[in-house]
Amino acid sequence: MAMKGGMNSQPAAPQLIKNIPTPGDEDTTTDMRRLIPAWIISGVIHVVLLSLFLLVTVSQGQGSMQTELSVIESKVEEDVRDKNLTNDEIGNDPDLPTNYNVDRIEEVSVPGPVTNDAVGILNAPDGPPQTIPPPPGFGGSAGQGGGIDDPSRIGAGNLYGTAGGMGGPKLVPGGFGGRSGATREKMLREGGGNTRSEAAVAAGLKWLTRHQAADGHWGFNDFNVHGKCNCSGPGAHEDMAGTSLALLALQGAGETHKGVGKHSLYAKHVERALAWMKAKQNGDGVFSGNGYVQGMATVAICEAYGLTADPQLKGPAQRAIQAVVNWQGPDGGFRYGPKQAGDTSVHGWHVQALKSGQMSGLNVPNATLAGVNNFLEKVSTPDGSGCGYTGPQPTPRMTAVGLLCRQYMGWGPRNPGLSKGVETLRKLPPANTHKDMYYYYYATQVVHHMGGAAWDEWNPKMRDMLIDSQDQGQNADRRDQKGSWDSAGDAFGGQFGRLGITCLSLLTLEVYYRHLPLYRRELGAAKEEAVKNGL
Repeated sequence: MAMKGGMNSQPAAPQLIKNIPTPGDEDTTTDMRRLIPAWIISGVIHVVLLSLFLLVTVSQGQGSMQTELSVIESKVEEDVRDKNLTNDEIGNDPDLPTNYNVDRIEEVSVPGPVTNDAVGILNAPDGPPQTIPPPPGFGGSAGQGGGIDDPSRIGAGNLYGTAGGMGGPKLVPGGFGGRSGATREKMLREGGGNTRSEAAVAAGLKWLTRHQAADGHWGFNDFNVHGKCNCSGPGAHEDMAGTSLALLALQGAGETHKGVGKHSLYAKHVERALAWMKAKQNGDGVFSGNGYVQGMATVAICEAYGLTADPQLKGPAQRAIQAVVNWQGPDGGFRYGPKQAGDTSVHGWHVQALKSGQMSGLNVPNATLAGVNNFLEKVSTPDGSGCGYTGPQPTPRMTAVGLLCRQYMGWGPRNPGLSKGVETLRKLPPANTHKDMYYYYYATQVVHHMGGAAWDEWNPKMRDMLIDSQDQGQNADRRDQKGSWDSAGDAFGGQFGRLGITCLSLLTLEVYYRHLPLYRRELGAAKEEAVKNGL
């Protein structure tokens, strides 16, 4: 731009102040476009840097994760071992059945290392005598369990309390606490059972459950119909007796409708049978108008309640006990119908029912038990060593029934009448030449509770006779009889049939653990105190 003036005027100097255009003087689009390349370059640089950062972080994380997984997998491989996942009685070692009455491996069983420090009172037994409260328990504080019902009188609590704490078995003499876990195994071993006898029990239970009716009952006469087989040996037309004995055989091996783990195999069979029985019981607690059957059914329902404490069974069980109480005759005995003068055979089943009710914590009047003893006196010989059917004319079968009742009612092993009676039974030991499972069922229990030399002599004969006589399914025409016992030739085979004789045989082979020995004081109460308190 030229300055105004003459011919000698010089060129204009550059301006020092930039002219800034005001808005609207020119278009800004051109300036904005000039910035786009810078933005693109900056964005690319940031994306590249961020990607590199993420790649480094993920790589380090993956390496750490792979290292950690490698360590974990290594530990798993080192600690792998087979686990017993079917044992519901899980303790420190799931492969070891846990229960009470288990022999200790060490002198003291406590967490941590075993030491030789004194257990109990400080400085015992060398220190000065000290007076401490007795532990709550049976027999005037002579052991554990009970006591908690009456804090003001230690040891005077309910004898039905569980030994050892929550959920423990009722280790009461004659009770049900030996039917599972380590106690069962110990009772089996000490009592003289073996693998073959347990295999026979397992086979017999399998046969029973195959011949159960769809509605849950078992019948003496038509078990083969429900089993869809041609098994021989039908018995009398008696479904309640068949169901009761089959239930007793299953429950004798620890099977209940609440069973889990290894004792759940036949839980549904037991459940259906109990439902059928409850549906047949009337409002007065009566299952049957036959005295034999009422006694059997009451034993079964009381055991079912005692083994599970199922509240839905308490009512039916207590009503059944009340029906037995109402059944008692004027002489204190029980017979075919209510209020009749008793006979020893029916009397035996009702005494078992009353004792099962007591051991399950149900109410049994003392007056009824007093009547039981009155009848036993009526049918016994003067020294009590023998029993007759309705009077004191003894027979081996009725002597076995009467002696078991005496044991449950309080006779101890030193009672002269009991000792002499057991010697009488030893003169008619188990033998294939004398088929009488009704006699063996009672006599085996009597001798088992007595123990000693009598049991050592009796048990191998009884055990091996039953094992050897069990049907092994060798008859090609009657394979389904495997696991059962033939009723042909038995003294009561016509009434019980194959199903009933099989049940009695199973109950006899379960004698080792079905009821805890009456005279094993380390398993529970002192006998006299237990009887006095209704056990």
